[in-house]
Amino acid sequence: MKRLIFAIILVSLQACGPANNSHWQMTTRLNYNDYPVNWQAERIKGCDTCEIKKERLYEPDGVTELSTIYQQGQWRAQNRKAHKARLVFEMGAQFLLVRSREDGLIQLENKHADIEIITKLEQPFEVIMGQSRYEAVITKFEEPRADFALSEPLSVKLHYSVLKSQ
Repeated sequence: MKRLIFAIILVSLQACGPANNSHWQMTTRLNYNDYPVNWQAERIKGCDTCEIKKERLYEPDGVTELSTIYQQGQWRAQNRKAHKARLVFEMGAQFLLVRSREDGLIQLENKHADIEIITKLEQPFEVIMGQSRYEAVITKFEEPRADFALSEPLSVKLHYSVLKSQ
């Protein structure tokens, strides 16, 4: 009887864990069922309910390229190549400002939501915004050096992926 109860508890705990909660994984890039997501494709291998939509936003700082994954019609993940120093979450409603630190790390913050995260390139991190939890990874971040004397300011280059956890 004790073994049966122990087995039930063990199975229950495994069912609640993140590995069984989702086929999605955020490593140095977004994966589905252990395969890297190809952001250039229209579909994701193994996910019949997923669709990738691509957009280009023309902004004063440059063109932002977005690839958004919708799963069963709901926003699930996004890959952005942007020219603004901010991570945008789910339809642009939430964001984190991005800055380089002198020690080579990257600082993310949103003072209104009282969030501050220290990370580095290609290191996944978790963000909780309101009732939503996200996993993200920054793959490229370049800011213009302040000591350049240029007539036109150089734009930021920020590439990242965001996954909404379920």
